Amino acid sequence: MSDAWYRLGALISPRRMRVRLGEAEESRVRFVVAVAVLSMVLGTLPAGAAAPVEAGKVFVGPQGEEVALVPLTPRDQKKFLLRIQGTGSVLDGLVLPYTVKDWSSLSASRLSYTTQWHGRNYSPLVVVGPRVELHFPGGPGNGIAVQYDEARSQKLKPEEVYGQHQQQTQSGQLAKLMAFDRKAEQAVHDTAFAEALETMNTTCGASVAGAIDWATVTEPQLKDVNITRFCTFPLSALKTMCGASEEARRTVKARIQHLDCRLGTALEPGLQGDRFVWTTSPEASSQEKAATRYFKKHL
Repeated sequence: MSDAWYRLGALISPRRMRVRLGEAEESRVRFVVAVAVLSMVLGTLPAGAAAPVEAGKVFVGPQGEEVALVPLTPRDQKKFLLRIQGTGSVLDGLVLPYTVKDWSSLSASRLSYTTQWHGRNYSPLVVVGPRVELHFPGGPGNGIAVQYDEARSQKLKPEEVYGQHQQQTQSGQLAKLMAFDRKAEQAVHDTAFAEALETMNTTCGASVAGAIDWATVTEPQLKDVNITRFCTFPLSALKTMCGASEEARRTVKARIQHLDCRLGTALEPGLQGDRFVWTTSPEASSQEKAATRYFKKHL
């Protein structure tokens, strides 16, 4: 029995050469990679062989939330299947593969059950000391407490959970959810940037066009950096200036027609004719103040 599984049971139960690809080809490659990851996690089950699972545990939340936790064999690989239900979130009904990660210290026990979700590590089930937490999209930021349910655990059929996982894997459903979708990620930030731009234009009485230069954003940055936040600092600065001064409204309307956001290694705002280029870096601090100073000096 793995240390992680034993500890959880004790808590709740006594017993690149880089290649430039087109979007379609890139999506296909990501899908193939996700399928490969699933295969590495689960291996290949010979026809007629018993499902590589052992008896699982069921946890329940205060409003009918339920988590079935099923260990995969061999146990020393610390791999599990989780089936989440009753949260009203996109996770309901999915049976994704998870690896348990042990973050325990001498003073506190901490385990997280981690999978891939749109190319990122995601840990919906976390054990902190005696508390077992379930996290899900749309739920409380600190998760909800779930309790071990002996009766449901006894009734749980781990082979059935494994069968659901196999079906979702073979249909391609899980690979799509686990793979990173750059186009979809960009669309989310484009929408938020456009909304901030519209708000600034309304306040300033302007008609500035703008865009995020995605060619300057790497995949790791898109995964880890809040692109919208860093790209909208100049928009917030302009909005505040226009809200405080009619002169600022006239100036912005007359001087700026385009606003582009790029990611770079340092904060480098620049006005090129009627085009303002905001080169930002996650490492730079006080960016809205820096944008305000630049506009007051150069507009």
